[in-house]
Amino acid sequence: MKRARPPHNPPNKSQRKSQQEQDTAQRGQFSDSVFETLRLAYGPYTGRITLCILLGLGGRLVLLGNANLIGHWVDSIANSEKILASGQVLWTSQDYILALSVMTFVGFLATSLFRIAFSRLSARAVSQIYDEVTLRTSRYPMSFFDNNPAGRIITRFSSDYGNVFRLFGGPLAEFLAIIFDLVGMVILISLASPLYLILVVIMGSLNYWIYRTHRQELRETRRDLSTSRAPSIAHFAETAQGASTIRSFNKEKGFAQRFEGLDGEYLSQRLRTTKALVRYSFKMNSLTALLMLATGVAAYYWVQSGWITIGSIGVALSFVALSGTTVQMFFEWMAQFEEAMVGMERLDNYIRKPIENNSKLPSNSQFKTDHAVYTSGDEKDMQAPLSASANAGVKFSNVWFRYNDNLPFVLKGLDFEVKAGERLGIVGRTGSGKSSLIQALFYLYPLTEGKILVDNKSPTEPNAKGLTADLIQYRRAMAFISQDSTLFRGSLRDNLDLEAQHPNSKLIEALRRVGLESFTLNPTFSPDTSGLDFQIEEHGRNLSLGEKQLICMARCLLQEAPVVIMDEATSSVDPQSEEILVRATEEFFADRTQIIIAHRLSTLRKCHRILWLDQGQIKMIGKPEEVLPSFEHQ
Repeated sequence: MKRARPPHNPPNKSQRKSQQEQDTAQRGQFSDSVFETLRLAYGPYTGRITLCILLGLGGRLVLLGNANLIGHWVDSIANSEKILASGQVLWTSQDYILALSVMTFVGFLATSLFRIAFSRLSARAVSQIYDEVTLRTSRYPMSFFDNNPAGRIITRFSSDYGNVFRLFGGPLAEFLAIIFDLVGMVILISLASPLYLILVVIMGSLNYWIYRTHRQELRETRRDLSTSRAPSIAHFAETAQGASTIRSFNKEKGFAQRFEGLDGEYLSQRLRTTKALVRYSFKMNSLTALLMLATGVAAYYWVQSGWITIGSIGVALSFVALSGTTVQMFFEWMAQFEEAMVGMERLDNYIRKPIENNSKLPSNSQFKTDHAVYTSGDEKDMQAPLSASANAGVKFSNVWFRYNDNLPFVLKGLDFEVKAGERLGIVGRTGSGKSSLIQALFYLYPLTEGKILVDNKSPTEPNAKGLTADLIQYRRAMAFISQDSTLFRGSLRDNLDLEAQHPNSKLIEALRRVGLESFTLNPTFSPDTSGLDFQIEEHGRNLSLGEKQLICMARCLLQEAPVVIMDEATSSVDPQSEEILVRATEEFFADRTQIIIAHRLSTLRKCHRILWLDQGQIKMIGKPEEVLPSFEHQ
């Protein structure tokens, strides 16, 4: 079913500023809901992830323990005579080499298994976040899509999700390995000589101080970077969609300049973000150099004082040098973690947004949020049609409708009824409210006042029997064909049978009835599948306007909805396709309730009644011979 598109009302300067403020409103600490979303994503894998972490930590301890074993080896060589004199067992070089080999193999195996298993589990968890964001975005109110450019939405699903996946989808295992290294080095340095812990703690504290002083700056610059990316993407997407019109009016230069300006703002913000990262990294690198200097000087005096052994110096220098680099890497990864969390914050914002009124999430939704959720029983009941009859009545009761609380009413107190099986034509000048009536009928926007019933059922208010229609079930009761036919990239079969409910024979019969036998007979399409696997390009670019409308007509036939709505369906098609579409109203849908909007009044003369809309109000309603002459001569 194709849904009507509201008239395009571009936001003014104040509205654009408001949108920008909404997009950059997130400041300061990350909200609890961000961490709750991560908990929901990783919750199903908690047990397995815990085992992976224990495996990875053990593997890193074993690998790092090689340095202690080597230090012990050096001390045993230097003190071999004392060891033998005391009666202790002196390991041979072969013993140490064997032990080092076993530890290396075990540590490498455990670490590898940790990285592989953890990365796979983490990628699944993050993919679940993407699925849940998609699930909820598809159920947002239409006003959300009116107020947010496509580029801004695309940024959430591309750049922001990419930032999240770059860390949580796999590299998070590397981040944890760094933490394991730090834990292991603290333990192993303590075994070599606790004195070295003093230097590590001091340098770690200084690194943390640098991180804290830069954290807010890095967080804000990354937030601003994510926000500045959306306008250029939105402008590019809109330019690509309107490329033919832009070329026709020779406006390429203006659009290019606009894109360069937006892209320049993004690049300037990227430069500011990079400068902040460079300042942060420089301070971290300087601390690492100071740590090495302090370790060397301290080791010299501690050896002179007899507080440490020669073997422990090698162990300590190795670990202290490594810990300095590792601490620096840890806090640099923390900066990347901040970037991922900014993306996570923006995705969480989409997960928590309210969905369409009277709408629910499917039962397979994994994240338990404040949104209403269908039960599996509800979804099974929804498969039943809204009406058991071939047609259904439609009733408007005192309907007041507007697209936004700040905009004027486009429908004003509409009261009329379309009887079951009746064919109602709707006429009116541009801006009279014809398409808005269809928007209201589908409850794509909330009604300010009044109600609309199909088969005496509404998705917002119970009827006399106390029954409220499910929103999805309610909309399925109406088949819709508009002037701008909607086709999706994919096979002809997928475009005809959106819910995969019909056998091939029924699809072919529908194509035959609308005069598209060529799709079922022409071997160039796909002789093995009767043309149903013919690939339709995005927006049906490889089809004529007439073919696209006829495919939509076939889709409506298959839908078998009790109410059929046609909004200017014949305005842009060739005479042959128009003839088929007009015949459909008289033959194919003869037993259905029909609501037909058309500029060509000849297509409405066989309607049972005509509704004349003027500035959102009913000016006249009656038989075609009564209304059409008055409308033509107004």
